[in-house]
Amino acid sequence: MAQEGRLTADKFGYNTPVDAPLYAKPPIDYRDVHAISVTYETDLDAALDLLPEGLVIEPPALATLLFINYPFSTLGPYDETILALSCVFEGTPRSYIAHIVVNSEMPMAAGREIWGFPKKLADITIETGAATDLLSARMQRPTGHTICSAGIRPETPLQVSAEPQEGHSLSLRLIPSPVEGAKPSLAELVETHSVTTMKQSWSGPGWVEFHSHSQVDPWHKLKVKEVVAANYRINDMILGFGRVVRTY
Repeated sequence: MAQEGRLTADKFGYNTPVDAPLYAKPPIDYRDVHAISVTYETDLDAALDLLPEGLVIEPPALATLLFINYPFSTLGPYDETILALSCVFEGTPRSYIAHIVVNSEMPMAAGREIWGFPKKLADITIETGAATDLLSARMQRPTGHTICSAGIRPETPLQVSAEPQEGHSLSLRLIPSPVEGAKPSLAELVETHSVTTMKQSWSGPGWVEFHSHSQVDPWHKLKVKEVVAANYRINDMILGFGRVVRTY
């Protein structure tokens, strides 16, 4: 006699496989994060082409390229490269994540599925301990093909607050339909909440370069007009759940 499966929805794990989830629930804990961040003026039309409806830019258009090393997190250690746009949502300044890559499977899956971060896998090199006054990083995809690089010469220590600081970013969470020709099963703008405790922060002259005109990874479209600020920081961070702020 045929028998029905006993795996009901109330028994599902947080993610798939439902009987052996790949990653834990947020909040995700990060310790001793090292980040190189360079903000620059970019082309307004190119920025607007990447920005979802509901978000606005108050010129000049500013983009930020970040290279981040997470030596410890509850998703495991990994490196990350982010290309983000400064924008305004409902009158509040925000950062929209246009592109992001990592070098580990678990944070890629969690980032895409929970918050809609558009993560891909890449080869990331971050040099923060070399015997030089410069801190530099590069991202390759595939290995041997450099997409972008950035760096800073940290010169001026910045005063940091002992109080945790809240941060918010936006991403477009898109889940395609399994049905041919159908609209996406899900398309929503997600706001992510983080709490950062800064340990060190340095400013100094920095640079950003895009080395490829790849159509697969077109980071170069947000070209560099002028570097506005460069920063190197060390911090702890907690990445919490997000909230859906708009559905498309």
